[in-house]
Amino acid sequence: MPRTPVALTLALLTLALAAMPASAAIFAGDVIAGPSPTLQSLQGMDIAPDGTGAMVFTMQEGGVDHVFVSRLVNGGWSGPERVDGDLGGPSTQAAVAAGDDGRVFVAFVNAGNVYAVTRASSSSGYVRQTLWGGGGASDPAADVSVNGKAYVVFAAPGAGGHDMRGAHSRDAGPWSVIAAPLDANAANDAGTGAGRAHVAASADGIGIVVWGEAGHVFARRLQGARPSVVAVDALAGLVVEGVQAGSADSPVVSTQDDDSFTGVAFRASFDLGGGVTRQRAVFRRLRGSRFETPFPVDAAPFGSGQGSVEPRISTVGTGQGLVVAGNDTTNLTTAIQLLFDVQPGPAGQVDSILQSTAPTHAVPVAATARKMAVAWELTPSGGAPEIHGRYRDGGDFEPEVALSRPELGPTAAAKGLFAAGDDAGDIAVAFVHDVPGQGAAIAVATVDQPPARFAATRIPDFQRTDRPSLAWTISRENWGRYFRVTIDGVEAGVTGRRSFRPSTALTQGAHTWQVTALDRRGQQFAAAPATVKVDSVAPFVKPRLSGARRAGATLRLALRAADTPTGTIVTTPGVVTSGIAEILLDWGDRTAVESIRRGSQHAYARPGRYTLRITATDRAGNRRTVKQVLRIARAAKRGSGTRGAR
Repeated sequence: MPRTPVALTLALLTLALAAMPASAAIFAGDVIAGPSPTLQSLQGMDIAPDGTGAMVFTMQEGGVDHVFVSRLVNGGWSGPERVDGDLGGPSTQAAVAAGDDGRVFVAFVNAGNVYAVTRASSSSGYVRQTLWGGGGASDPAADVSVNGKAYVVFAAPGAGGHDMRGAHSRDAGPWSVIAAPLDANAANDAGTGAGRAHVAASADGIGIVVWGEAGHVFARRLQGARPSVVAVDALAGLVVEGVQAGSADSPVVSTQDDDSFTGVAFRASFDLGGGVTRQRAVFRRLRGSRFETPFPVDAAPFGSGQGSVEPRISTVGTGQGLVVAGNDTTNLTTAIQLLFDVQPGPAGQVDSILQSTAPTHAVPVAATARKMAVAWELTPSGGAPEIHGRYRDGGDFEPEVALSRPELGPTAAAKGLFAAGDDAGDIAVAFVHDVPGQGAAIAVATVDQPPARFAATRIPDFQRTDRPSLAWTISRENWGRYFRVTIDGVEAGVTGRRSFRPSTALTQGAHTWQVTALDRRGQQFAAAPATVKVDSVAPFVKPRLSGARRAGATLRLALRAADTPTGTIVTTPGVVTSGIAEILLDWGDRTAVESIRRGSQHAYARPGRYTLRITATDRAGNRRTVKQVLRIARAAKRGSGTRGAR
């Protein structure tokens, strides 16, 4: 379809951003599922610290909704994999969590029952387990910690209508269902509708679950299958601009490495009097067993007549992160920045080009303490919806860019918009397109970090092989890194390892080599050139003996020795070798071995047959031994003259 003026403006901004010396490149959405009329909705995405990950979505088979997973491996997404197996009837409400080494945890609902599907590693298959088989369950949420402890929470029938239920898995093993409900009060209806639960797992293995119950938002810690005694009420002491909140719902949670500092965001309702009620997105840090000071996520005070909706939160292990919310009147998106364990920064507007005419469904992602992003859906007046985003790397947000592709048709964030990142700072934003005449498609835009800085490993000494091993330090790149090696300006090969051995022998002497790390997007970093010196040829040695070969007579050894590239006396101009390190002389008569340079002299005490050995070793370790058999005659008799003719 033709580009709208908004799309053209964003295209120019994208080009300008690409020309900037940024640390990462932003790539618009690539289709990874669909387009197809059978694709229904994107229901979740998660990325592990090591850059593996998964998304979960529903597609129809035989007119029935089923749950499918696409896995992130080396920066590329796999084809759809159905994970609800032989279950009949539709599967819905899927959630996903991803752990290192390709671990995938999926929870979903089928016929009111909750199932968990686990993939223990990138090389294993899926294992399904029933977490709740009594029917009537809904709204599962899942998360996994960096140490492999995973949690699933959901609502199931209970005394007050529904109870909060949970389950725990360790190292992708079987799930243990927590015996008791998690509700603050078992007589209340909990965890359904706007009170649906959310869960986060900290690095210390603790799970923190938040949910809505009886107009309140509660939080409780889970240590494996053991819930904490206290369920903490986020509504207690919730005062904004002097007004006490009357109710709360829509909670989301994101924890740090230490579960003692956990961020919770939710929607609170405030009665301003005169029949006026305002809803505001609020952030509160759960510190230990109490909620700290509340902070509005929006920048619109009560006097503005505006409120906010749809809070979302993302933090890293050290506490930095973002909380975002949409304005319920202007549809502008605001965010507050979380700074370690101190007071958050002030709320500020994120969208910068146009005001959306519809809710934006904004999502934040904090990949590292510096690298973060916000994505949202912009519906311009008279135009089709598009997914936009802004990226920041420690400073201010960079210019707004389009993450969707206009040629794929309008986006549909109501069918799914998610963002996640890894420990290298890579970020993925997944969303749905309604492709005209073809059905829905899932696309993923990326903030792809280039290969990280690295260096060639220094090789100070001459190498005694003409195919030396070249090595380098780690270049962090989670999404499809490989290395290209050049020697003397000519490409020598490509490898996925951190070392390389040339397939063709190198000539003697010094060579300049360089290694460049590249990723699947063509981004690269070239390490500084390095030198490798080859000396694989043993030294040249030529002895010459003079003197009488009889006992008691002095033999004189003169030696010609050189470390040349040819192994002969012939040198090669401009080629430097390691040089001779040592020459050892063994006369073969059990006398001490000598270290010599140009020659020596020796007298054999007794006649006999002796083997003279001269061993020359160069500084690279190449060694040449020359042997010569000597026959030593008896000593001359005293007074005897020289032998003459008879």
